[in-house]
Amino acid sequence: MRAFIGLSLLGWLLLLGAGCLAPEQVSEVQKIQLDWTQANVQHLYNLRDEGRTDSLIAYLSHPDVTLRYLAALAFASIRDSAAVEPLVPLLRDPSEEVRIMAAFALGQIGSPRAEQPLIEAFRRDDSLSQHQRFNAAVLEAVGKCGSTQSLRHIATVSTYEPTDTLLLEGQCRALYRYALRGMVHPEGTATLIQYVANERLPASVRLMAAHYLARSAEVVPDSVQAVELAAAFVRSTDPDIRMALAKALGKSRTQPAFGILSKAIKNEQDWRVRCNIISALALFEPDTVFALVSPLFQDPNPHVSRTAAEFFVNHGNPKGADDYWRVARENPDLPWPTRVALFRASYKWLSSTHERKEYLNYRLRDIFLKSKNPYERAACLKALSEVGWQFKWIHDKGFADSSVVVRSSAVEALSEIARRPDATRQFGANLRYVKSDLFEYFLEAIRSGDAGMMAAAAEGMRSPVLQYRGFADSTQLAEIRTALQGLPLPRHQETYLALEKTLAYLEGRPEPPYSKPRYNHPIDWATLTAINANTRAVVQTDAGNISLQLYPAWAPGSVASFVKLAREGYYDGKVFHRVVPNFVVQGGCPRGDGYGALDFSLRTEIGPLYYDDEGYVGMASAGPDTEGVQFFITHSPTPHLDGRYTIFGKVVQGMDVVHRLQPGERIRKVSVE
Repeated sequence: MRAFIGLSLLGWLLLLGAGCLAPEQVSEVQKIQLDWTQANVQHLYNLRDEGRTDSLIAYLSHPDVTLRYLAALAFASIRDSAAVEPLVPLLRDPSEEVRIMAAFALGQIGSPRAEQPLIEAFRRDDSLSQHQRFNAAVLEAVGKCGSTQSLRHIATVSTYEPTDTLLLEGQCRALYRYALRGMVHPEGTATLIQYVANERLPASVRLMAAHYLARSAEVVPDSVQAVELAAAFVRSTDPDIRMALAKALGKSRTQPAFGILSKAIKNEQDWRVRCNIISALALFEPDTVFALVSPLFQDPNPHVSRTAAEFFVNHGNPKGADDYWRVARENPDLPWPTRVALFRASYKWLSSTHERKEYLNYRLRDIFLKSKNPYERAACLKALSEVGWQFKWIHDKGFADSSVVVRSSAVEALSEIARRPDATRQFGANLRYVKSDLFEYFLEAIRSGDAGMMAAAAEGMRSPVLQYRGFADSTQLAEIRTALQGLPLPRHQETYLALEKTLAYLEGRPEPPYSKPRYNHPIDWATLTAINANTRAVVQTDAGNISLQLYPAWAPGSVASFVKLAREGYYDGKVFHRVVPNFVVQGGCPRGDGYGALDFSLRTEIGPLYYDDEGYVGMASAGPDTEGVQFFITHSPTPHLDGRYTIFGKVVQGMDVVHRLQPGERIRKVSVE
């Protein structure tokens, strides 16, 4: 790998600072026209859809600027390292847009071979700031493929002015991308702490700096840095920035951090920030935290109420366990996710000899038996799994349930029991028998032919605690192999991948490499050419309507599929099966449990878009090119999804409805206007 041959530190500062040379004069005769009704444009999109690297490489030198642009765009999704060298000349293309797209694609590919060409392409001759967009794209791309030496140089740049918005964004994104790769530099961390605290800088810069501080596992602010972050938290009026800063403060575990979080949790108005503050308190003194979080069980926002209850499932302790269930009993009007989570927290943390343990066991079973809501019943099974000895009841009631949602959750609950680190201690001398019983239940799930049950069972069989490798006999292995071969693809690609991995594990073979589905679903151009940039999709729910702007120029296959399914009535009656507070709502599954799909798969379509705001609409995925009918809508900025999940639209009206959605909320209809 070549790393900055011949570049001194001074040279790097010149590269990354504002230069003093006259900008190159470029006459752009052609303009990029992403008109998806044109045959040549459709052809390039089809080449991306089919993953035809050789043909796309040929178009990188095409005289038509639009086709060069689309060919470069394609490699942001395909990520074939064979395209690195052919893409490099486009870093000096006459078109700025092509140069930006080439840098973006090289970053997405992530090959170390792209590092030096990206550095050399950085525009030093930009004293008039005409090429900041390109330079910002180069910085971020280096963050995705660069070395530790590049990281050090980018981290120490201090010449940007508050008006250099794009360069500052590029620097922040570069450091963030490095951090997602597990690479940080202390000076970079110090710089981004300064950025997030500097109100003279644009909100977009401070947002990325805040997410770097919140998401980088290697970054743990000390007490001095926590004071700076606390001051930035107080001064900021932007909830997107505050919610990220709350997570960053929680990581520091210092008194200044606790001081501001403990005050903010009582006064914060934005529900998403309240959720993040709750999560951020996990590393502080349990008794004090309980006093701060427990009042939020009754928060009027169900997301906050649920987050507070689930906090104690994950971070409770035996001392407070007797209080959790009392809140649930004394407040019968709490949302069901909150009530079940509170019972689960007590059930998990009370000692096995505690007199209330049997009462909680009865209450969870009673809720399960009486509830008409499959998502509530599923949550009860997950709660019961906190005591491993409930595995037989979970199996008997869960496997026989009329709802596929509950049946899948029953196997997931058994899988959690099998994978629990304390399984050996919990079952003691009976571990051998429990291990055998659980394996038989997993086999039963696989024999069922149900995709959700099979996928969950596959996870359980790979338990690092119970160690099923070599446990199955030849007949059982043959059954699993037959079940694997009988799965219809690509409909059950997710289950196939899980079962394939498990079979290799049981047989003592290395884990098989990931294999994408075969190309099976061309872009429906007849549907796509009937819509335009003003077309809106309206998702009608029981909670209200959500209007979506669609992005056919960036995700034509996803948009065409979504529009066609909507017009055919596919989404009518489907539910939002997954709701993660302050993350996403997800729906469109034909089964309602997240394991469903139809008999096709779509390709991952990555464009120059960011999950930098609430309301982006993305395609759910089990891996590259496995997208289908399930989609999600974000509650808030989620930049860790950038470049990995297709964005095919954005909420333009009805975000308040998105924020109100709860598990099981039904889609009445999706209409395209």
